[in-house]
Amino acid sequence: MSFDQLMPIFLSSKISTAPPKLPFKFTGGFGMSSKDEGVLMVAQGFYAMFAQAVLFPLLAKRFGCLKVYRMAVTLWPVLYFLVPYTVLLPRRYRIVGICFCLLWRTSAQALTFAPNNIMLANSAPSMLVLGAINGVAGSTASLCRAFGPTITGFMYSKGLSIGVSGLGWWVTGLVCVIGAVESLLMEEAKINDSGLNIVDEEEDISDHTMIDPLSIDAAIVASIHSEDGSPGCLSNMLIPLHAGDQPAA
Repeated sequence: MSFDQLMPIFLSSKISTAPPKLPFKFTGGFGMSSKDEGVLMVAQGFYAMFAQAVLFPLLAKRFGCLKVYRMAVTLWPVLYFLVPYTVLLPRRYRIVGICFCLLWRTSAQALTFAPNNIMLANSAPSMLVLGAINGVAGSTASLCRAFGPTITGFMYSKGLSIGVSGLGWWVTGLVCVIGAVESLLMEEAKINDSGLNIVDEEEDISDHTMIDPLSIDAAIVASIHSEDGSPGCLSNMLIPLHAGDQPAA
């Protein structure tokens, strides 16, 4: 979300004539019009459909969701670090640089969002809690969508005031570093044929199919007594057995 908020501002910012003081002190953007930005966004949208429908399935089938996710998440900080420096490229190469960054971003997004959703669903220990897990994940994502662009926009404005236009990008990149480190600690859930998470394949299946004894007792009591309080059909069988008699054939 932060990338989508920062990039249009960065593209429309005026081209700076002040000499840069590397490595961090420089300002300016590409001075693009809204029309030119729209063309880039449309092209990005078409490529996003290709990356989501073709690129991700191929890579996921070859390497698995977790490896693809780690690769993409690891590349996010590098992207955020490099984007501000595209304004320092020679004029004839600037559009090439920004198109490369947009392709990079779109590919990384397709290779992180899809496997993240898949692994989240696979990590659910039961289908009964899958809705709750997705609900928490959706709420957290909405919270990030609310505060992420606000914070990065503030950092970008603060950076412009001190002559460092890349401040918002680099702060977001540091957050991405934390996410990349966390991805290294993730483990891919094992899924059985029915699509449920397997906690441990060596566990006895009886551990997963235990029935509450209280539920059994309640079922027996309900069967013994009918709704009107008189003995049910099961009690007619249990009473002679309790008395030592044999049930009738």
